[in-house]
Amino acid sequence: MSEASGSPEKARWRSAPELPQEVFAVLRKPGGAINPCTIVATVDEDGTPRTAPFGSVRAVTPRLLRMISARYHDTYANLCRDGRVAVALAAPPDIAVSIRGRARVARERMNADEHSAILEIDVDEVKNDMVRSGAIDSAITFSPRDEIRGWFESIIREMEEVE
Repeated sequence: MSEASGSPEKARWRSAPELPQEVFAVLRKPGGAINPCTIVATVDEDGTPRTAPFGSVRAVTPRLLRMISARYHDTYANLCRDGRVAVALAAPPDIAVSIRGRARVARERMNADEHSAILEIDVDEVKNDMVRSGAIDSAITFSPRDEIRGWFESIIREMEEVE
């Protein structure tokens, strides 16, 4: 029991070789459902860290993530050159993780958008970044503007259908 709260404290894990069930459930949103926005970290040619928000990151299995990136985006160029990647996720009530892995191009040109590609990330490690003294009250979610909703739904659907 936690002395401060008088209630049993949830078992805390530090790292795992794959997405724990609660993290997998947050990132496994089939049917085009909106996922929490993740922050994807890559490395520029000169070694500078670079981050960008993505609303398309999906868990395929506990060891495999999939995402969509515009081919002209710095993230895409960085991942094609150097596949090292980290994905940060924060979601209520108590998920704050860093997912480290290696990315590769699964489909260079999408049928639904010739300017976008599908990338896959093999999960190497999931690190628990959640502190015991707090809670995550809300997650940032990505919602496409009304005028591009159909396009967004079509690229997500195509990504979900990749075998």
